[in-house]
Amino acid sequence: MSALTNYRQLFLIPGAGRFFVPAALARLGVAMQSLAILWAAQGATGSFALAGIATGTFAITEALLAPQVARFVDSHGQATVATFQLPVFGLAAVTLVVATSLNTPALVWLMASAVAGVSCPQIGSLAAARWRHLTDGAAQISTALALEAAVNTATFMVGPVLVTSLSATVHPAMGLVVAAGLVVVFTASLVRCRESEPPSQARGPGLVLDARLLDRALLPFPTLHLLLGIYFGGTTICLTAAALSLGVAPYAGLIAAGGGIGGLLAGFVYGASSHRIGTGPAMLLGSAGLVLFCFGLSQSHGLVSFVLLTALAGTCLSPIVIPAAVKLQQAAPASLYVQAITWTASASALGTAVAAPLIGQLVDERSAQAGYLAITGVLSLLLIVTVLLTRDRRLSPVP
Repeated sequence: MSALTNYRQLFLIPGAGRFFVPAALARLGVAMQSLAILWAAQGATGSFALAGIATGTFAITEALLAPQVARFVDSHGQATVATFQLPVFGLAAVTLVVATSLNTPALVWLMASAVAGVSCPQIGSLAAARWRHLTDGAAQISTALALEAAVNTATFMVGPVLVTSLSATVHPAMGLVVAAGLVVVFTASLVRCRESEPPSQARGPGLVLDARLLDRALLPFPTLHLLLGIYFGGTTICLTAAALSLGVAPYAGLIAAGGGIGGLLAGFVYGASSHRIGTGPAMLLGSAGLVLFCFGLSQSHGLVSFVLLTALAGTCLSPIVIPAAVKLQQAAPASLYVQAITWTASASALGTAVAAPLIGQLVDERSAQAGYLAITGVLSLLLIVTVLLTRDRRLSPVP
């Protein structure tokens, strides 16, 4: 069976094509959101510090409270929660646009950023839950999750470029207008696709946190994504610093895109051949490669090796993330699935938030290579977590 046939078969599933397009466009809006807030706030105040606080407020509230919203999604259904969620998010986004355009006190748009973070739909979780509901068999869900990873990579490559173009050439808040519009309009379109929506499930035990999330079968997943978040947050700083030191700062975005394209291609190949490769070997190979290439970057002082190693490190991410997503859907019951995915995203965001200032300080005091070396040390833990997730015995499903 050819690679394209595997992907084509996904869209032969009734309802799959109808939800896929609005989910992808809504995710583009989500990918634009943080940078769009940064542009809007900086345009209003002229201060990157205040703009950073606004963006950080959005990210922190999203990371901390999105899992609570996800719990309602599991127990009440995607459409029901979106009925309340989207108006709140839309109002927060409008308030943010108006507040930054009219130069209102900073407290107003900081509060709007916080509300937007809490109410921003977790499109990736919603789409993954729909694929799980529609697909049949491990090979098919692997292909579907590989497709989702490709969409995620593509949107986070295109989104920042689109925000920058709109906000720099039209108005500082224009990127935010388009981002929020994409989220509201296409999330509403997504949740209208009722034939692909998973049924609501009984609420699990626990007041604030579903107690089943603490099961030993699920705990390695947020740990894995916490470590990957540290990688993302730290390498963004290191890549920029290395590009500056090598005299290619204007091309830093293109160098980073090389890693994204490598990950995109690796994800496509894995999705087409996951039944032959297997989740365990793919994760172990990807983790080992990521540690190796990150260490290589810590020893690199030339442009060619820097560009090549960045691309190779990016290529290693999909063989980690996609099999982990497959294993998560095997371990988590349907009544917990959206929450479990959202917690992994929150763990990744936390890792990024922690790593960026710490690695930034290390880079300021020493060098980009020192930053990459510190990240390599943290990533050594990734190998341990990967081994836990790829032991011979299959993870027992959480009850």
